[in-house]
Amino acid sequence: MGTKLVFSVCLLLVTSVLGAQDTTAVALDTLPTGIQVDSLATDSTKADALSVRISRDALDAAVSYNADTMRLDARKQKIFLRGNAFVSYTNITLRAAYIELDWSKSEVLARGMRNDTTGLMIGVPEFTEGDNVFNAQRMRYNFETRKGIVYDVVTQQDDIIVHGAKSKFISAPPNDTTAHDLIYSQDAIFTTCTADHPHFGIRSQKQKVIPNKLVVIGPSNLEIMGVPTPVWLPFGFFPVSGGRSTGLIFPRDFEQSPTFGFGLREVGWFFPLGDHFNLTVKGDYYLQGTYALGTQLQYRKRYGYSGNLNIRYDSRKQEQVVTEINAETGEVVLGPDGQPKQLLTYPRTNGISINWSHNQDAAAHPMNRLGGSINFSTNNIQQTVFNDARTVNQNVINSNFTFSRNWSDKPFSMSMAFQHSQNTRTRQMTVNFPTFQFQTQALYPFRIKERTGPKRWYEDITMRYTNEARSTFSAPDSTFFVRSTLDNARYGMQHNVTTGTSFKILKYFNLNPSVNYREVWNMSSLTLNKDIITGVQVDTIVQPDGTFTLQTVDYGDYKVDTLQAFSPWRSFSASVGMNTQIFGTWRFQKGWLRGIRHVIKPTVSLGLQPDYMNNPRYFEINDVDPRVSPLFARLKDGIYGGPPSSEMQLAMNYSITNIFEAKLFNKRDSTEKNIKLFDNIYISGSHNFMADTLKWSPIATSGTLRLFKGATTFGFNATFDPQVRVQNSSGAFVRTKELVWDQRKLPFAFQDATFRFNTSLTVSKIRAIFQGEEEEVVEEVDFNGDNLRPSDETDFLSLFENFSIAHNIAMGITPVSADKDTFRVNTHSIELRGSLGLTPNWNVDIGSIGYDFTRKQTTYPYLGLRRDLHCWEMGFNWAPTRNTYAFYLRVKPGTLDFIKVPYQRNNADGPGAF
Repeated sequence: MGTKLVFSVCLLLVTSVLGAQDTTAVALDTLPTGIQVDSLATDSTKADALSVRISRDALDAAVSYNADTMRLDARKQKIFLRGNAFVSYTNITLRAAYIELDWSKSEVLARGMRNDTTGLMIGVPEFTEGDNVFNAQRMRYNFETRKGIVYDVVTQQDDIIVHGAKSKFISAPPNDTTAHDLIYSQDAIFTTCTADHPHFGIRSQKQKVIPNKLVVIGPSNLEIMGVPTPVWLPFGFFPVSGGRSTGLIFPRDFEQSPTFGFGLREVGWFFPLGDHFNLTVKGDYYLQGTYALGTQLQYRKRYGYSGNLNIRYDSRKQEQVVTEINAETGEVVLGPDGQPKQLLTYPRTNGISINWSHNQDAAAHPMNRLGGSINFSTNNIQQTVFNDARTVNQNVINSNFTFSRNWSDKPFSMSMAFQHSQNTRTRQMTVNFPTFQFQTQALYPFRIKERTGPKRWYEDITMRYTNEARSTFSAPDSTFFVRSTLDNARYGMQHNVTTGTSFKILKYFNLNPSVNYREVWNMSSLTLNKDIITGVQVDTIVQPDGTFTLQTVDYGDYKVDTLQAFSPWRSFSASVGMNTQIFGTWRFQKGWLRGIRHVIKPTVSLGLQPDYMNNPRYFEINDVDPRVSPLFARLKDGIYGGPPSSEMQLAMNYSITNIFEAKLFNKRDSTEKNIKLFDNIYISGSHNFMADTLKWSPIATSGTLRLFKGATTFGFNATFDPQVRVQNSSGAFVRTKELVWDQRKLPFAFQDATFRFNTSLTVSKIRAIFQGEEEEVVEEVDFNGDNLRPSDETDFLSLFENFSIAHNIAMGITPVSADKDTFRVNTHSIELRGSLGLTPNWNVDIGSIGYDFTRKQTTYPYLGLRRDLHCWEMGFNWAPTRNTYAFYLRVKPGTLDFIKVPYQRNNADGPGAF
């Protein structure tokens, strides 16, 4: 009663302002905007002036409304709104083509209207409450009870879309933090498909939705393309909160493996751990006992650190047939038929992999840095479990995790590192931990801080000290974590002190004297045990005169002892070098070639190094086996190697770097552009004045050239020798003391050469070559991207935007005799990677495919096919080398991506697949 009276008073106020007493329609442009029906008068003086008492049932706030046209019916106490109509109350907004406002019941009725031209329904009601929005064909809502009924409603919570035939919703009071909005639906379908008529969904008769929190459904079944399936669910609940929440991770694949039995892959649970950590636990399980368990920890703190830790344990139980062996005699047990008896066993193969990457934000600490990556596996688990080309072809796994510290007020720094290298083919693993490094910046010991006169030359003398200590452990990954690996560890430390300076002489030359001192500490050394020699064979040789002599034909095996003792070695060298630059330029006035520039950078140095070969602490005489070197290096197994195996040297070292550039003229814009013809051509060698023979070293030459705007890189290496080389009895070429000049009147003779062409092509490079467009900086392509076709497809090349072609060829020329050389192609391969969008919905993925022309076989191919089905996706992956494949038909990633039909054949079943 009170509410009706308040609305009547409001109506009288509105009509008195308008000066109208009838109920005819009034155009919007004849009315002031922002008309409000206010059911709560907070001003007591106005209430007293009208002699109206405020009802307890009055609304808590004003109801605002507007439309293209409005009609007031005082008798029925209704307001009719047509065209872009809206009603707003507290945090609730209703928009529709037609709204009927009944102030006697505090209720609104909204529906759409059909377009007169097209006949389509337009302006269907849209109800908004805070962040919640849903659409319906028609709806009714009461402001007092905050309840409403909608028909043919569509609501969305996170990525879940609910289509309901009839729904009832209850709005929570805006100031009540404990209450929740509720939506009850009948005959509704629950889906993530955005089509007006969903391609799939879970159909149920009863549903309850708590917006931004939870969806609960009763008995339901899966419906595809409007057709019910036999798949039924007794009940279900799905969290739809905007933030992170604990939940089940449905299996990614299932398979029926002849080896492992039926299995599920990557089923698990997600745990949000606070604001900075996410933990995912997933595993594989097969009915015949094979299983795997993996954890993934993701963490991130703004302006602090971020990282990812993955740990996986894999245990495979596989049937194996072995021959029975008698445990006592060690003989093969025979069956009744006289053949070796076979036993059926089920051995287990266990493996573990750890992948951890940690990055520290630059703003976290000004002087301390901690970060890197650790990659570790046992029993070749990566190549065993996964099939993609990148994992299978990875031969070496490396780790490098470092802590470093710099001091802003001190000229030195230090670091501590963990380093790991593992060969997946040989399964040999090497770990360096800890690796401690300490180094100084360039120090100027003779520089005067407060100088009154000009700076002296010696004030630019620099000194630098570096120190490194390391422990090294090496063993196969299967036996790495045993006591013997620790017992066989090697330890060492090295010190390096360098000093030098640089100054100009004769205006155009730089003089660079330097002195280097190195000291290495080993904890052990080697020695030949001449008392233990086994397998020596001596033959009796009958001479023509009838006498007998003894000749050793097999020196057998000799033992090398390891002495555990502090065994340092030291090296010293001093040099003085001189370098300059010479420029030569040729200019042309006409034509497309306007100039050639040749830059020569010669360097000559004189170096001194003492004698190390005659030091008994470093080398000992090898009189046990004359077939090998006459000197045995006692410190060759040290972490940092051993001292130089050379006598005293006074050597002149020379090198020449050549750079060739050209200046090209462009007729289009009359501009000139510099390009490099050769990036560099390098020549180097040395001459040892102290050597008795072989004073001249071989001359090494190399060069690089980039072609087609960097798409192809050409490189070569060649060796020339001033000393004559001859073949020995085994066919190998050895250097002699005779000079080529004395024999052929030539300064040197050609020895060998290698040539390399490396080509990497992308669409960006092709455009840069043929269309003159600038090449993109990023050359990596996304082989597994979600975009089936390039978003900016403009020409035929755009189809191949995600492709990369690599072509490598290496050739060599080597001598086979004194007057004959042979040409050989050492490496020749081509590889293709990429993703090709055949149509907007079909996509072909090429993880890797290629051909090795030298071995005449294809490289590891990994192929895939994808089909976009709007809210579904279908795919097929195939690795023919392993006879493995995987097929899936699944809902696109989201809340309902557990609806899938996956199947795969693993590499354990691969040999019998085809």
